[in-house]
Amino acid sequence: GSAQSVPVREPIVIDGKFDDKFWLRHKDWSVASLRELQTGEQPVFGTSVMAAWDKGGQNLYFAIRCEERPGENLNITSTKHDDQALWYGDAVEILLDTDSHTYYQIAVNPAGALVDLDRGASKNGWFRWESQAEVATHVADDHWNIEIRIPVTEDENDPLNFVIGRKPSQSLPWHFNICRQRSRENGTELSALAPTGTKAFHVPLKFAHFYDGHSHSFEVDETITDFLIEYTAAANAKRKRKYAEALSQFVGLADYDGASDYQKSKALAEASACAQLAGDGDKAMELASQIPLESIAKIAEIETLAHQKNWDSILEQFGDEDLSKWPFTEVGAAAAIRGKSFHAAKTGLKADKDFQLALEYTSDARAHMSILSAMARNRETVLEDDNLALETFRRIAASNTNIGSAEYYSGLQDAARILTKQGKFDEAMNILKQVDAGKLGGSWAPSMLYSQAETLAAAGRNKEALDAYRSVVDHKSVAHKHKERAEQAIAELSGK
Repeated sequence: GSAQSVPVREPIVIDGKFDDKFWLRHKDWSVASLRELQTGEQPVFGTSVMAAWDKGGQNLYFAIRCEERPGENLNITSTKHDDQALWYGDAVEILLDTDSHTYYQIAVNPAGALVDLDRGASKNGWFRWESQAEVATHVADDHWNIEIRIPVTEDENDPLNFVIGRKPSQSLPWHFNICRQRSRENGTELSALAPTGTKAFHVPLKFAHFYDGHSHSFEVDETITDFLIEYTAAANAKRKRKYAEALSQFVGLADYDGASDYQKSKALAEASACAQLAGDGDKAMELASQIPLESIAKIAEIETLAHQKNWDSILEQFGDEDLSKWPFTEVGAAAAIRGKSFHAAKTGLKADKDFQLALEYTSDARAHMSILSAMARNRETVLEDDNLALETFRRIAASNTNIGSAEYYSGLQDAARILTKQGKFDEAMNILKQVDAGKLGGSWAPSMLYSQAETLAAAGRNKEALDAYRSVVDHKSVAHKHKERAEQAIAELSGK
């Protein structure tokens, strides 16, 4: 992997808030994200990083945002600099391997406590080095930030102070990693900008390239492989729906030399999912039963039952479990599936509670949207509360991620449908016009046009409704049901 830094033209104030002009200008295009340490998958609690240099190359800046469960207390185990108790709680590590020195380690926790080490020194000299970094943290309800300025010098005469190195370039990059530990009573999640494929952060051979310049791909030795590389290849095969190929690769990874129990469990869980997607439910269950870590085995079993729509079995086995006691990395998936099971059983309040829990433990944008969609339908059809359903559909409509998904378009239509029912026609049209129906692909274009036509007709704007219905009928990708209903509506409106 590699990451760019960008030169700073205006001063950055170290206060943890990222409201400086520089960060605001770059937050939409030069942000890197951390991934789960052992598998490279998206972590439950995401972390994003921006980097910058001042013009002279004398200061390196990082802005790091750590997503959190809203309202949950952080795990702060130290408030003093150089207190090694920091590593028993929440912390972020910056590992810097410069052109002159291998390598420096700077760890920061949410209280702004900092521990800095020179890993290139002998072990008894690690803690003598002082980075002289200036750091500030900012804790909000659903995230915490680190903003840090790290002085850099080319002068090698004072090895006990400052990071020593020249400002990196494309031709002479540094190597680095940003790593996060989120530690709770019910589990720990480790993530990194450059996942190491092991249980440890300190794998210099896995560090990413760090340089100042335009986007660049560095040469890679294709003959080198490891668990992480093979796992990523298997995940790509699964994404391309090559389920037999992916199944074989994941099963092989369960026996990978040196793989941790977590890695074996994730590989077998993915193999189980591939078997289910290929239509072999028995094989899926057999693979799930081989998973060494209990919580991951349970998730695989629940997912297999859910794929078969066997909601009763899920509730029989897991209906009374306190999911908040599960390892927090598995809570989101379990709560989402059990919520769907309660919904199928028409137990609306329990479903709603599970969906809310799932949202708190889900960072993946697509999964988040899917949970919101299921929650909104439960609120509308089982709880029979249009206002609560509308509030949830509005959250989908207000999303700025995964906006090309079926859940997003359906969410717009459902929000508009409820608003239309409530006589709020202008609001309904505004929500539908968040997307340009004419530019949508496949059947979504006539489907969105049909929703607009329905709203216009309900508002008594018959001429505009007629035009919209005709657009639906004439569209080459119109679904049969929409065409039929649109033709019927045209006949009724033409007769008025």
